[in-house]
Amino acid sequence: MTRPFLADPSEQLAGIRSKLDEVWDRSDYYREKFRRHGVEPRDFETLADLAKFPFFDKEEERQSQQESRERLGHSFGLHLTCDPSDVIRVSASSGTTGSPTYTPFTRGDKAWACENAARVFSRIGVQRGDRFAHASVLSMWIAGYPFAVAIEEYGACVVPIGVLTGVERFLAVARDLRPTTISATVSYVRHLGEKLRTQFDVDPSTLGVERLIVYGEPGGSIPEVYSALESTFGAVVYDLTGATGAHSPTAISCSEHNGMHFLAPDSCFIELVDPNTLEPLPIEDGVIGEVVYTGYQKEASPLIRWRDKDLVKVETTQCGCGHPEPRLWILGRTDDMIIVKGVNVYPSAIEDVLRSTSPALTGNVRIVLDHPGPAVEPPVRLRVELAASHAVDDNRGLKDLLEQRMHADLRFRSDVQLLTREEFGDGFGATHKSKRIERTFEQ
Repeated sequence: MTRPFLADPSEQLAGIRSKLDEVWDRSDYYREKFRRHGVEPRDFETLADLAKFPFFDKEEERQSQQESRERLGHSFGLHLTCDPSDVIRVSASSGTTGSPTYTPFTRGDKAWACENAARVFSRIGVQRGDRFAHASVLSMWIAGYPFAVAIEEYGACVVPIGVLTGVERFLAVARDLRPTTISATVSYVRHLGEKLRTQFDVDPSTLGVERLIVYGEPGGSIPEVYSALESTFGAVVYDLTGATGAHSPTAISCSEHNGMHFLAPDSCFIELVDPNTLEPLPIEDGVIGEVVYTGYQKEASPLIRWRDKDLVKVETTQCGCGHPEPRLWILGRTDDMIIVKGVNVYPSAIEDVLRSTSPALTGNVRIVLDHPGPAVEPPVRLRVELAASHAVDDNRGLKDLLEQRMHADLRFRSDVQLLTREEFGDGFGATHKSKRIERTFEQ
């Protein structure tokens, strides 16, 4: 059993205070931003005082990076607090919710990211020499090339198979090298399992995989999803998440499937806020709110009070695995939320209704938006995927049943379109993350 990672408030207080002093001294951008909001580093005396400071979000980051390109000749943002020559690597966001932004790393930043990854690997039993089939887009995405580097630094054997070589190539490599771990998005692991069985007549459980580390989208903590993956591969699913603006990864689930253990309190400070009012919420057992991260060990372009737009539930009771760290459940994204007649609706809630309605449904759905949200006029258009063994003609009454359930459970009228898996398609984005919102007005 690896040691628990519990927050030390005094260390967090000192670390955040030091970071606030640093950005005030080294960044005209932050100094002016804080002054506009009437705060200075000396106003930070307790951890609760961080709520006095302004948020940072994706749009502000894009604007800061655009201005630094135009004025300074680099894309690290006006909030860069180190010399540009100290940047040794650049990662990029996935671009799932808009154009990507860039994250610069110093050597210190890389070391922290590898440290957090090592905690994750150690917690789930990865040994030196274990072979990782890293089936992710090997690109600037934080879960791509940077994660491969972290595997290597830990001492495991990274097999950077990627996703663009196809399932046939994956199968050949898996048979030759016998990886013990696969790391990929939830969507790609599901895709991999299905194609191995249907196209190559291969039972994935015969490949010898012991662990499936999934990330990038919901599913790894949803019983219907992870249990199906575990049955398919004969392996344990571990749900992994990171924190934009901090040193990813930061939390991972255990074999109890009881939320993701937060393992990075000495580099990342978490707040919860009400997603509507943005007022602080207590971090107590069962509290639900939008998570806000401050990566207070970040050297290049630190993000103070970053709104990651994830809606999470916190659990503080001890997990059945014996580890006492607080755990996070990601319930959805606030920027995926739609508002129907004043009611907030998250894709995850729609997926829950699908899974509880019929085994003919996979739970996959796309919300079709013909106009920018979040306000949507009913009926809400939903594209819903049928399981592989089901056909649209065999489920004529299912459309009506689903529309009734949506109205009864979620209080909105819908227009459901049932699609076979072929019609629904993979729907992968650039990082093989499944898209849950289909914005037709952007096409």
